[in-house]
Amino acid sequence: MNSVKEIAKEYNLTIKKYKKIGKVHVITTCEGTYCFKPKENSNIKNVYEYLRKRQFFNVLDRLDKDDEPYEMTPYINEIPMQDEDKATEMMYILSMLHNKTTFYKSISLDEVKCFYEDHVDKLLQIRNYYDNLCYMYDENKFLSPSEYLLIRNIAQIFNTIDLSKHFIELWYTIAKEKTSKRMSLNHNNLDLSHILVGDNSYLISWNRANFDSPVNDLASFFRNNFEVVEFETFFRIYAAKYQLMSHEMYLLLAILLMPLELKFTDDELNNTKEVYKLYLYHSKVVKFALYYDHKNDK
Repeated sequence: MNSVKEIAKEYNLTIKKYKKIGKVHVITTCEGTYCFKPKENSNIKNVYEYLRKRQFFNVLDRLDKDDEPYEMTPYINEIPMQDEDKATEMMYILSMLHNKTTFYKSISLDEVKCFYEDHVDKLLQIRNYYDNLCYMYDENKFLSPSEYLLIRNIAQIFNTIDLSKHFIELWYTIAKEKTSKRMSLNHNNLDLSHILVGDNSYLISWNRANFDSPVNDLASFFRNNFEVVEFETFFRIYAAKYQLMSHEMYLLLAILLMPLELKFTDDELNNTKEVYKLYLYHSKVVKFALYYDHKNDK
């Protein structure tokens, strides 16, 4: 990327103030305040054009030239917000994104079967991983706090594995009869730092955007932000604008219920925090799954 002075000169901007936040260069000039960052996706122009074409306007104006190695956007003066409020706004915008970019893609039985088998194999792999941890810890006379916390609550992990298997079976029963699946443009990077709320609300950092099932974006949102959201409440916000079909809901739950493999380090305090976060996540997602099951039974 060119130097800040070179960029400013190229756009006839007179620099008054400059700062760098992560990868982003914020330049205050006589003409206005702008953000520059390295262009990580050569197709970013196509993403922005597609969004505009589909009447999705919660995206910043691109001011850079197509052949430049960086993105240039106006700087937004953000309104101070709590994380829960930012997550609420992000969920609302996500539902609109999926609603405005939906289309259907042909899918074969082989593709459905392959996804199902991969999911089941992954669940077995995770089950074996935690079984081996239990066996190893049983051999230890003394357990660290993180090991003790993990073993004491291990039944929760095995329960989520069983529930994930249950919901992927329900998904497969319906999906194997389908000849197409619903797709949308997915943001694919739903961190709370990637929403700006000022005069309007904007999703930023589209470099990982792709076309896929909206379920994957939704699952990513919940996994990334589970500490600040209640799944049932936020799902209702999403569903008010974009309803999932029954098999999509089963797939969402199957994905969310798949446990992560904890990797322990020499930092025992961090290990204990990670185990606690794992169980916090599991308790929230199991509650969400049971809520949906109970709602469906009515």
